[in-house]
Amino acid sequence: MKSIVILYNLNRHAFEYEAEFDSNVTIDSIFNALKDNYKVYKIEADKNFKWIKSIIKLKPDLVFNICEGFFGPARESVYGAILEQIQQNYSGPDSTNLLVCHNKFLSKNILKSIVNTPKGHVIRNISELNNIDDIQFPIIVKLNSEGSSIGMSEKSVVNDFNGLKTQADWLLSNYNRPVLIEEFVDGKDISMIYIEGIGVLGPCEIDSHSLFYDYEMKTLKDHTVDIFSLDGDFSKLKESVYNVVEKLDIKGYAKIDFRCKNNEFYLIEVNSQVSFHPQGEFMTCAYRENFSYKDIINHIVKNSLTSTKKINSVGWYEK
Repeated sequence: MKSIVILYNLNRHAFEYEAEFDSNVTIDSIFNALKDNYKVYKIEADKNFKWIKSIIKLKPDLVFNICEGFFGPARESVYGAILEQIQQNYSGPDSTNLLVCHNKFLSKNILKSIVNTPKGHVIRNISELNNIDDIQFPIIVKLNSEGSSIGMSEKSVVNDFNGLKTQADWLLSNYNRPVLIEEFVDGKDISMIYIEGIGVLGPCEIDSHSLFYDYEMKTLKDHTVDIFSLDGDFSKLKESVYNVVEKLDIKGYAKIDFRCKNNEFYLIEVNSQVSFHPQGEFMTCAYRENFSYKDIINHIVKNSLTSTKKINSVGWYEK
């Protein structure tokens, strides 16, 4: 029987950055989906990186990597890169995918020729705002390399330059990281997913009952958010997702988030590391196409086991 290690960061709700981490519900759900077909181990990826010795000792056939990392713009890609260094096969996107997609400005600039994207800029200090002369309000202000809407609230959408300067300065001062400012698309939050070997699934809609799906809605008020699949013909949107996946040379899987305004879809971000929570967006898109939770998790593992090592992407594929 082949052995699988679920490598994860556990959300104990002790720090803001843990909003990206997985709950016991998700970790146990993955474990239960695999336990009938594989010998499954659970290893928490701690800050001290003791988990590396555990992986080397166990020598599993596959690491089911759902790690998000603790700090910095490359935090998601660290685990894939380390697993590659110890020549350990793992599931999901590779280190290049994880690095490129976590950088919202970079990934959208790569993709803007093939899909609608909000116009945006990145600043590293507040004085750089003075060099931007094409700002059209309303603007949304957020960290360029971050997830779970960390640092975002109702104040993140601004309608004038003073509001933009105040919010950008707050993010720069509190997080000391580049800030993305881009046109705010006032519309519905729509997600699609891609799974290697299956294809594009979805969509689903996220109704947060607020202006946008902010940090509070993803944490303290997550129970008030409605996620549901959508009926209808979304073949054009699916084609756009295939183009995105091909352009970024995505391996394994991804979740692609859009905002829909006046029947036009605008790319918000590409999530190469996804949440496998049973009621989350990724699985809701899969349920729409009549896949079960167990179907999806076992497919990802089976597909990953077709190779004994990670097949690396180029990050930006041109025909």
